Amino acid sequence: MTNGPRRAGLGRKIIAPVLAVAVLAGGVHLWADTNLFGDDDLCGGLVSADAAEAALPGAGRLSDRGLNGGSKADEAAFTCVVESSSLLPWAQDGYLRISGSRARGDFPFTSAGRTGAASVSFFSGGATGAVADGHGWVLLPEECTTADGPAVVDADAPKDSEAAPLARLLTEVANRAAERAGCAGKTPLTAPNALAAAPEPRPVGEGSVCGLDGLPFPGTPDQARTAQETVQDTDGPLWACEVTGQATFTVTREPRLLAGILASPGLRERPDVGGLKVSGFDANHVVAECGGTPTYFSMETHPGYTTAFGKPGTPKSRELHADFVRLAGERFGCTRS
Repeated sequence: MTNGPRRAGLGRKIIAPVLAVAVLAGGVHLWADTNLFGDDDLCGGLVSADAAEAALPGAGRLSDRGLNGGSKADEAAFTCVVESSSLLPWAQDGYLRISGSRARGDFPFTSAGRTGAASVSFFSGGATGAVADGHGWVLLPEECTTADGPAVVDADAPKDSEAAPLARLLTEVANRAAERAGCAGKTPLTAPNALAAAPEPRPVGEGSVCGLDGLPFPGTPDQARTAQETVQDTDGPLWACEVTGQATFTVTREPRLLAGILASPGLRERPDVGGLKVSGFDANHVVAECGGTPTYFSMETHPGYTTAFGKPGTPKSRELHADFVRLAGERFGCTRS
């Protein structure tokens, strides 16, 4: 009859330490492998922990380092790194490098752009930006534009980061950066509810490069036989085509982008291109009035094309750009002078 109480007591003595260890292990896990009880905001209040956690693949403890910027010279400029770390042996540490800066208004369509305009998930309306392969950017409100150009936030994240959470993070940071700089708009920027997938490459059509009938191929006839192109061709305000390794062509009339382009230093009147009166930064990055709407055209050349200069069948750069502006301009209602 005495064995029952003894066994019960022994059971309690065994269970109590086990429970204590389990509680301790659970606490360590919550502390080291999640952001529970962590800071709500990072990077001096510019980044919310929730948005950073959603943008990073996997779970982990969040921390920040290296916040620089916010000087009196330009309060929209900053750089900060958010890191995610975990004690789980199979977990990978993550990072977000987030920065605010000023750029020439057409930066997404020049060599300064980190990702080709034809290969991104572009969005506009509530906010203007793009994301692809763990990189993205969002423009700050137009009220933040100065004589040095528009303000933009961009971020680098792991390549397997999902596009929509990264777009939401960038939009939130853009709002907070604008508030800190004292240039927030009347209504906050809003991130897209959904993003269109980036287009896939396809073979270049004979006599119809980028779907523009009559546009010469940017290279030799031999290169054209195996070439591929990626075309961003939607009803939205951005049209772009990258002929892989050869050239990238872009047209946009997105209001925020055009406002930033027209406000950027270095824009001046240039000789007519493709029969259109233009202003521009150089021969290949110009703005024309098309049906009363400012419309931007750019052509970026790549090594496959530039190394083919002078070879039989390769069009000259100036002539190719003029053909592009003329043919694309017809699609956007541009009237030749």
